Amino acid sequence: MVMKLNLLILAVTTVLFVACTVHSFFYIGLKKETWKYYALLTLFYGAMCAACLIENLAGMWVAIEATTLLSAPLICHHKSAESVEAMWKYLLICSVGIGLALFGTLLVFAGWHLPGFIFVLAGYGTKMGLAPFHTWLPDAHSEAPGPVSAFLSGALLNCSFLAITRFRVIMPGHIGPFCDQAMIALGLCSLAIAAMFIVRQTDFKRLLAYSSVEHMGLTLIIYALSSAAAGDGLRYGVAEYILPAHIVFHSLTKMTLFLVAGNLLLAYGTRQIAQVHGLGRTMKLHAAIWMVGILMICGMPPSGLFLTELGLVLAAPTGLGAVVMALLFVVFAGMSKVAVGMVFGNPDRQHSAVAQKIPQALSVVPTVGFVLILALGSALSIALLR
Repeated sequence: MVMKLNLLILAVTTVLFVACTVHSFFYIGLKKETWKYYALLTLFYGAMCAACLIENLAGMWVAIEATTLLSAPLICHHKSAESVEAMWKYLLICSVGIGLALFGTLLVFAGWHLPGFIFVLAGYGTKMGLAPFHTWLPDAHSEAPGPVSAFLSGALLNCSFLAITRFRVIMPGHIGPFCDQAMIALGLCSLAIAAMFIVRQTDFKRLLAYSSVEHMGLTLIIYALSSAAAGDGLRYGVAEYILPAHIVFHSLTKMTLFLVAGNLLLAYGTRQIAQVHGLGRTMKLHAAIWMVGILMICGMPPSGLFLTELGLVLAAPTGLGAVVMALLFVVFAGMSKVAVGMVFGNPDRQHSAVAQKIPQALSVVPTVGFVLILALGSALSIALLR
């Protein structure tokens, strides 16, 4: 499953790289001084490709460390005080996490599998954005340019998850149950903390960042369930269908939402939810993508995430499934409230005038992403029904 998973993540990363690069042409521009941005974005993509393709665990560690160094300057592209602070926070916290992952790798090489996996889970879990190691993620995602936020959330987090799976498959059978329980516990912690911050969120880009924490937690739980009982018919489906589908639909949907969020920031000049309303009158296409995209990232049909989250709940033990459902409802309530407040209502005259000046080209990639998500979700639903 690991070989299939790494090729899937590589394909998703490539799609997101192309989409974010094209959107950057309209968002950042093609001026002479922007060559560093595109060079770093390309090298960042190359490092993630290496992390997916290198089978050696030490070589994979080097590639993931390179993603940290190459993506840090992209976070502070706007060079504001807040973005520089977010970059340094990202560098420090992720470097500590990568250091823990290296120590865990050395322990595994030495035969100390149980403590090694614990350090690997904490280390790569930091880069994956799992709570309580997630504190870099909301700042980095909110301060980075829209295309960079989309690439970080939709691609980088998946590569860190892949690193954890590579260690899990080489763990001896007698410690396998502990590894699975540890992943489920960390996934639930991420889901609970994300839900708590989502319902209190005042920044729409940070809202999406905490949604990434939530979905990384769900991804880890799904993987743990597939590892825990690969021979069970229902849970075997978790490994073969639900896990890949969750990765694909989360990456595409989150990319689309972050690109729209970047456009909204350009139009309104603020990330404050309370200052953005009446999108349905000023930016109708963006309003439609934002509203439906928020519902889809929360797992509403025809999103493929509805099927993956339903599959998780059905495959999980009763208690775990009930807790996950309750937390997903909290997330849905918090995010849908934000979407309704931003889309409906009467816009301010000042914001209305500015929003109408946003270039139409900025809506091209989000629209294509939106159509692709709807098409894939509908196709998956029809295939399962048949």
